[in-house]
Amino acid sequence: MINEFFTKVKENPYLQKFRKASIALYRKVFKFSVFNRTEFKTASLKSKFLRLLYTFGLLLVAFVFALESNFLWLFGDMPTMSEARNTKLAVPSEIYSSDEKLLGLFYVENRSPIPFEEIDSLTIKALISTEDARFYLHNGLDLVSLSGAIFSTLTGDKRGGSTIHQQLVKNIYNTRHKNSRGLLGHIPGLSTLVAKIKEWDTAIKLDWFFEKNEILALYLNAVDFGDNTFGIKLASEHFFSKAPQDLELHETALLIGILKGTSYYSPKRRPERALERRNVVLEQMLKYNDIDSVTYEKAIKKPLGLKITEINKEESSAPYFRTMLRPLLIEWCEENDYNLFADGLKIYTTINSKMQTNAEEAVKSHLTEIQRSLDYEQGSYKYWFKKKIAEEKAAFKRENPREKEIPEMPTEAVLNKLIKQSGSYKNFRSAGLTEAEALEAMTKPHPTVLATHTGEKKMTISALDSIMYMSQFLQAGLLSIDPTNLHVRAYVGGSNYDYFKYDHVVQAGRQPGSAFKPIIYASALENGYAACTTIIDKPFSMETSIGGKQTTWAPKNSGGTYTFGPVNLRRALGTSINSVAIRVLQDVGTSKVIKTAEKLGIQSKLDNNLSLALGTSNVTLLELTRAYLPFANQGLSGDVVLFDKIVDKTGEVVYEHKQDLKQVLAPEHAYEMSYLLRGAVEEGGGTARRLYNYGIPYGNEIGGKTGTTNDYVDAWFMGVTANLVTGVWVGCDDSRIHFTSGNGAGGRAALPIFGKFLQASYADKEIGLEKTTFTKPEDFDSALLNCHFVPVVEDSTATDSLAVNQDSLLIQRRDEFRALDVETIEIKQPTLE
Repeated sequence: MINEFFTKVKENPYLQKFRKASIALYRKVFKFSVFNRTEFKTASLKSKFLRLLYTFGLLLVAFVFALESNFLWLFGDMPTMSEARNTKLAVPSEIYSSDEKLLGLFYVENRSPIPFEEIDSLTIKALISTEDARFYLHNGLDLVSLSGAIFSTLTGDKRGGSTIHQQLVKNIYNTRHKNSRGLLGHIPGLSTLVAKIKEWDTAIKLDWFFEKNEILALYLNAVDFGDNTFGIKLASEHFFSKAPQDLELHETALLIGILKGTSYYSPKRRPERALERRNVVLEQMLKYNDIDSVTYEKAIKKPLGLKITEINKEESSAPYFRTMLRPLLIEWCEENDYNLFADGLKIYTTINSKMQTNAEEAVKSHLTEIQRSLDYEQGSYKYWFKKKIAEEKAAFKRENPREKEIPEMPTEAVLNKLIKQSGSYKNFRSAGLTEAEALEAMTKPHPTVLATHTGEKKMTISALDSIMYMSQFLQAGLLSIDPTNLHVRAYVGGSNYDYFKYDHVVQAGRQPGSAFKPIIYASALENGYAACTTIIDKPFSMETSIGGKQTTWAPKNSGGTYTFGPVNLRRALGTSINSVAIRVLQDVGTSKVIKTAEKLGIQSKLDNNLSLALGTSNVTLLELTRAYLPFANQGLSGDVVLFDKIVDKTGEVVYEHKQDLKQVLAPEHAYEMSYLLRGAVEEGGGTARRLYNYGIPYGNEIGGKTGTTNDYVDAWFMGVTANLVTGVWVGCDDSRIHFTSGNGAGGRAALPIFGKFLQASYADKEIGLEKTTFTKPEDFDSALLNCHFVPVVEDSTATDSLAVNQDSLLIQRRDEFRALDVETIEIKQPTLE
């Protein structure tokens, strides 16, 4: 068969003509090369030299052709002639909500390009003298500098030979990306050489298509100056609060110096290194006669002179969500060979834009109201720090009447630390002021702009007072998830992203207080409790260890009152009775409850002691909200879904989420938990009765749980419906600043945010959020949830701390409570509710 094929080839006249033409071309092309051995051997010395050059040229052309065409996939992708001619900066990726509204962009190049004419000549001179002194003498590849760099490398000096063209190629095209490596890129050593050759090739293309000044402008508009600031315009505005053409010599030298290493030479974080590098730039400018010695001496004596202006304000929706999403998407992009900031991806998130707006408005509206209460309690514009420091000094004087000097107070030390970390203090110090002068300057009032919950406000205030003002600023977190598919519908990480970047959904671990109790009750159901089990509500105490000291622990109910009678689990949870929760935990066992918590999604370390019933172990809002999901979804849960589809710039779907729900709680126990949680809304005295003010419970099954920690430091509310689970937290970043009254309780500080959010979301019919009921498992006996029967118990005022009520007709009893080795248990201070 093969012989027949070659016979047909030989007989085909067209193929024969092509063969003859190819042989003729080969002979002509290689006639004068070294591959023509017969003629090369007999050629003169001069002819041999010319033939060697000719052969080198042929090989070079062949190599460039192979490089440009990625021959046999050896070299990987690289910029084409068309891409080099029409150079573009990276294409940002777009972030969309589930209803296809643009939430924002992911981009590295936070830039504002300007033409060459708007760049000061000193900046151009500083750049050329420092990075590429022979810029105007080469065509993108400087053979003189390159040979010098090779020689220096061989002698142990790591001096680079890259031109501005080559650096521009690396900034724009990322020639070392995975897609650009090719087969040869996987060979150690050779990969670097191939990447360099591709940079040289593209640099020559750029020089061919662009004027020198265009390349300089493109470079200065593209490069990274640190602090997520790209381009000379934003760098000038960020570091010196002025336009590029207004920069002074020492300022422009500092910016050019940063380019060698934006982190290593950061003027904000490493001012000493930045100053040293700036002076190197000035020395280079003096060396190449860009400035004279007098100008050099004046510039080198000047301080950094930073005047930082934060220009990276978030204008788009859901900024905390997008910031949290960023590292997850970067990881996915690295695994799948994409660049999040340059490849123009479209990421479709699970956020509903209207619900997100409702959540942000609810947070803003309610925090505006309760901030007034906190300010009043803390002394309004007298500030908490001043009041606290004064109290500590007065106490020190009373206790030490003979001491003439008062040492630094604990609160004063905290304030001083905040001062040293502030941008104002660093600016004063970088301007050349001593520590004492900087601290003095911070006490002088000046016009400034401060954050409020309704926007920015112009005030005349000292830098010191502004620090104390911002420390007293209330924060909030809100997370709302659809339990049926685990899609995150709304996400608010704080009160103002421009001023507070800390995310209170995933970063902040705080005590949940009584909001942790449902996990204890879920564990009790798992371990044999009936949903209508009753327990006597009365005080008790035990000998234990608190703070390493033996003492008597006597946890109290909120308000310090007791019924001294039997209380079923639904009412106990709905009215948040501490004594019942602790006794249930004691009977079930802390280890079993911790295992249940882990199954439900709690990953933070939980203290293995009875104070767990009072929510003294820190958890994040994400963890706690995720733990409530199975209560609304027949015991199903899993990892929450943040984005469910990614589309590349060609329109191809490159990622689509696959549903992955797991059974973490028995369906009947999940339904029982939804019934218990409804007690907070439906039972008289329930902690979530205030939801009726927002009309939410009418025609709707809804469960809820408040949480309030010691001294009203943390306020929580967890709301559960069959199609939405929402968690809310409210407090100050500094836990020492807090409410001193019931205004800081979960039912007042956090629940209204949930109420306003759900009220607005139900009202907007485009959202499609319906009031509904929880799904009952098949063959579930509803009689098991008739918890309104209260059995008669003899001697309900008994003081035995481990007593429980006797059996009743509708209640499945468990064994008597087990006594624990309480002397070895380390108990944290209990919370209020």
